[in-house]
Amino acid sequence: MSKLFELRGKLPRPTYLLIEIIGLIVLLLLWQLIASMSTKVEQEVPSEQFKPYFQTTTDTEFDSPYVFLYDKATINGDELDPLFRDLATEGKPLLLFTQQADRQTIQSKASQYPDLQLIAVQTTVQGAEKTDLLNKIGDFSGSSIITEDFFEEGEEVDLGVNFTGQVDAASITDGGLSLGIDKDLISNSILPSPVEVVTSFKELFQKDRLVENTLFSLILNLSGYLIALIIAIPLGFLIGLFPFFRALFSRNVDALRFVPLTAVTGLFMAWFGISITMKVAFLAFGIFVYLLPVVVQRIDEVEKVYVQTAYTLGASSWQQIVTVFIPAVISRISDDIRVLVAISWTYIIVAEMVNASEGGIGALAYKSARQSQIDKVFAILLVIILIGFIQDKVFKLLDRLFFPHKYQVK
Repeated sequence: MSKLFELRGKLPRPTYLLIEIIGLIVLLLLWQLIASMSTKVEQEVPSEQFKPYFQTTTDTEFDSPYVFLYDKATINGDELDPLFRDLATEGKPLLLFTQQADRQTIQSKASQYPDLQLIAVQTTVQGAEKTDLLNKIGDFSGSSIITEDFFEEGEEVDLGVNFTGQVDAASITDGGLSLGIDKDLISNSILPSPVEVVTSFKELFQKDRLVENTLFSLILNLSGYLIALIIAIPLGFLIGLFPFFRALFSRNVDALRFVPLTAVTGLFMAWFGISITMKVAFLAFGIFVYLLPVVVQRIDEVEKVYVQTAYTLGASSWQQIVTVFIPAVISRISDDIRVLVAISWTYIIVAEMVNASEGGIGALAYKSARQSQIDKVFAILLVIILIGFIQDKVFKLLDRLFFPHKYQVK
């Protein structure tokens, strides 16, 4: 027991792994506990503010209905198809708020899905009062308010279950509409539970092409990393080894570290367009800015005794570079390269937000966040963490393979 709290002590490998697993389980349980804490609340809407105009059931009480706020001037039946289909499959009632009572369109679509329990509601108030009503119901149920300008121009419309908010109970009476919900103390739009995050992977694989998007981002990331290495290492050696180049570039290189990379996205779009070339160049620049000063620093850290020994043995300048500086610097910079992997993933979302239709896990995270699919965002973040972890282990394995002297026990 004393070894567990010994200063700078080391635990046996099996014990260390066991404690790691216990720690992970405790964190997941704590996450689940916090995400599941809730309290019962109700939302009342007076009858003069709405009018139910179509329903496929005679019951006035509904268990766990979905609430969807569709506030477009014209009802698009084809647009509602994915939503009706998904909810008919789930067997859940739908409380559909619309701006106008288009009975024919709604009833025509509902007839295609006989398993759908639909209650269509027209908001009878207008102007600011209607906006307040929709906001109140939207905030309560977690529903998005779908308007004409909800989607960006050119973005595909796919109204599914993820655009709706679910309540635990709803009832329609002469007095009005009553909604009840087990309100999370911390909304799942802020902190989804681990179960919700794991469940979201199914749709990520089936609908959002998670594997293809991940491979796209991985190739993009590695391409930017490779270009940065090809440029930064030779340039770093020039600046670090020769006084002329150090005087010429050193301060300029140091100044680059203070450039806010997210602010230069527009420049890269102007230079390279909005294609993959721009994204690779942006990622390469982001890594290059951090890597170049590190290379110069590692050259400065090479102990003079090794250089003097090589010089004493008659080595020329080129031989000193090849036999002393390159091995010493590369063996040290391999650790820096491994650490900088995290930085490259930091900017992947920034790069892929440009022309997001090209795909990528960063673009997928951005779209999911914009559509309030926070469980998917957490799932994507877990995928990025897993990729980063695997990359780190691969780099460490290669480091042991190419520089075994660093791991020799003295």
